Amino acid sequence: MEEPIKTYEMPEITNKRAFQIYEVQGKTIQNRTYPHETDRPHRHKYYEICVFVNGAGKHEIDFNAHSIHSQSVHFLSPGQVHKISRENDYHGYLMVFSREFYALDTTNEEFLFQLPYFNNPTLVPILNLNSVDFKDLTDLIKAISKEYKQWNSFTTAILNNYLQIFLIKCKQYYLRYFADKKNTLDPNFTLVQQFNALVEHKFRQVHQVQDFAEMMKLAPSILNKHVKKITGMTAGEVILERLMLQAKRYLIHSDLSNKEIAYQLNYPDPSYFSRIFKKKTGVSPSKFRWLENQKYQQ
Repeated sequence: MEEPIKTYEMPEITNKRAFQIYEVQGKTIQNRTYPHETDRPHRHKYYEICVFVNGAGKHEIDFNAHSIHSQSVHFLSPGQVHKISRENDYHGYLMVFSREFYALDTTNEEFLFQLPYFNNPTLVPILNLNSVDFKDLTDLIKAISKEYKQWNSFTTAILNNYLQIFLIKCKQYYLRYFADKKNTLDPNFTLVQQFNALVEHKFRQVHQVQDFAEMMKLAPSILNKHVKKITGMTAGEVILERLMLQAKRYLIHSDLSNKEIAYQLNYPDPSYFSRIFKKKTGVSPSKFRWLENQKYQQ
């Protein structure tokens, strides 16, 4: 069976640079160096930032549909399945970069896992901004684009630092905009972010809250209390949500059997995995795969 979901590497032109910026007008990306169509479900092995200056449409990210608003930024992490449907008056930018590019300075690498909008399925990876804040970001994008077009021996370091500033500004806005809704100003928000990052690294091997609590040198009850307050879910529910998201990704973009998926996710009993999946989604893994494949073939 052909994979219904394609996985894309960094565009070929960026193999040496591991960073690229595109300006997009209208429904489709005209730049010949861009590696794929974006109107079909797909995923990347790199990070992508979608900046929507003008226009409307729909952006599907990991089985959730989001409206596209002007003056907004959408963040995509490696492995996320997504599809963008743009309208004719769309205008925006795409920035793509590898984890290696970001971590040219190795002290930066873990910072990617401290950003609320990357590698974090418990928070919405979208910022809808006011005009003043959005102009700050578009001014940065214009500087990035100008530097990119005149590539020289200093450009990699300059772009790396511009990207760092851009991401920190986005974190500042994210924490401010979601302060009430997501408890981002809570003193334990950072602790929960650390838990989310640890889940992202370890969810295939580790399923128990107690094990994560030990890694964080916390009592399970304390970890659960803070996670529940910030995310609205227990720590166990966060872990299970991440496991089920990965199961969905396997089901729609691989030929792995239910038994093989259970093995990949460290469930020794495939029938138990199937029961958990059906309890969470309402359908069996096989039915979910069939339904999603029908959707993507339409």
